[in-house]
Amino acid sequence: MYARVNTIFGLRAKIGSGVADIEESDRGAVESADGNQGLTTLVDREGGVIVAMSYWDDPQRSSEVVLTRARESAAVAAGGELVAESFEVVDADRSAVPDPGASVRMTRVQLEPAKVDAGLAFAQDELLHRMSAAPGLCSSELLVDRERGSLLLVTTWTDRDAADRVDALLEELPVDAAVRAGATVPRSESYVLVRQSARSD
Repeated sequence: MYARVNTIFGLRAKIGSGVADIEESDRGAVESADGNQGLTTLVDREGGVIVAMSYWDDPQRSSEVVLTRARESAAVAAGGELVAESFEVVDADRSAVPDPGASVRMTRVQLEPAKVDAGLAFAQDELLHRMSAAPGLCSSELLVDRERGSLLLVTTWTDRDAADRVDALLEELPVDAAVRAGATVPRSESYVLVRQSARSD
């Protein structure tokens, strides 16, 4: 499976309009598109950021004209700019279905292109292993762009207190292990879950 991560850096006063555009207009177009496997909408209202993550059986399907127009429409509604990233989903686990309003952490790690496999092993052995034992974890996804050496770990938590523990976990990571794996020290972004869908077929 593949993921397209669309991040809109908008105006705080217009973030509500951007979210509404995605949920009331764009979601239907995305979910009805061939090959779509679901759509997740996240928001950081204070920071003026919206993230729309769509999932596909083929990465090329996410570039259809109607979907491009939908993304551009949401960016205009939010009064901001759109940044699109494409990833391969290499690991996904869901122990509980998160409710709207759940806390989400997007942890970004830059990998040396020549050490992507080592970086992935580090993320799975250190990041995912530590987080899976933390109370309040609903789901986790590990995404990678092998060409750019970008890794994205998306974790969803029952509440903000549970999500805040991620920061403490990251501070405990062995820096020497990250260096050997060609990975930078991770940084996290905080969001609130607006809505999440996933197809089972």
